[in-house]
Amino acid sequence: MRIPPLYLTLLLSMLGLTARAQSPAPATQTDPRKAQFFTQDVTNFWRAFDAWQTGQPGNPFAELYYKPASPGARILLEKNGLAHPDSLLRVVQRRHADYARVRPATLRMAEAIPQCKKAFAALKKLYPSAVFPPVFFAIGGFQVGGNSVALGQLVGAEMNDPAAIAPLVTHEAIHAQQHIPYKYKILLEQCLIEGSADFLAELVSGQPAGGANYDYARGREPQLWREFERDQNLGEDDSFALWLYGGQRPAGRPADLGYYIGYQITKAYYDRASNKGKAVREILNIADARQFLTQSGYAERFK
Repeated sequence: MRIPPLYLTLLLSMLGLTARAQSPAPATQTDPRKAQFFTQDVTNFWRAFDAWQTGQPGNPFAELYYKPASPGARILLEKNGLAHPDSLLRVVQRRHADYARVRPATLRMAEAIPQCKKAFAALKKLYPSAVFPPVFFAIGGFQVGGNSVALGQLVGAEMNDPAAIAPLVTHEAIHAQQHIPYKYKILLEQCLIEGSADFLAELVSGQPAGGANYDYARGREPQLWREFERDQNLGEDDSFALWLYGGQRPAGRPADLGYYIGYQITKAYYDRASNKGKAVREILNIADARQFLTQSGYAERFK
């Protein structure tokens, strides 16, 4: 029996099968309680993975993962260099044991959502102008752990433990509030952007900033400051590898030590401020990185 299009649309709507009913359109929210979290892409990845393992012909990732992918998952895949399903299939073939190892953790991403919303509520209280872009959990090629883009926040589930999600998502949410012009186009500005996001994420989530970079830096702060003081004015044509975003580094030196330096400068600025709410607004709106460093008093510790 042929169902007239109008009746079919109404029927699908009643059954919750229209695209609109299946998944709300991603949107930035002003109310932290309404912040959107999308985890279906993780489920879809494992459906495709299982189909591949059982010998389904062709590339099951094309139909089961890429075709229904959320807009956030598509961007995450592109950032992993996996815009085409065959690219992902090659990574899975090469690293299938690594994917199997992280599977249980990826399927627990939703456990972190209540903690994320709690941190968002704390951020809203601290900074009433805060907005909350949608958060997309997806699986890539072990390249991108977290990223903030115009659409929202991207989380590479294969690279994160559920216990670390709230600080990561809060860090990326801080980026959505920042209005820091790239005035000088120097290393100092980038380190303040990242380090201040770590500091404020710690402030609102209650979970200390950490990682190999922080572990390494503790006890080496005077030495690191002397190195950073030398490098802080490196520009766009220079390598930031000693401080940010990977690249060639001496053996034993972890990536992203600039996060730690930016964190410490921001903390010094905040600790000095008598009006903490005003300090938070100023941290999110650093107009001049060099002036901010001076006002923090951080460099004076090492004279």
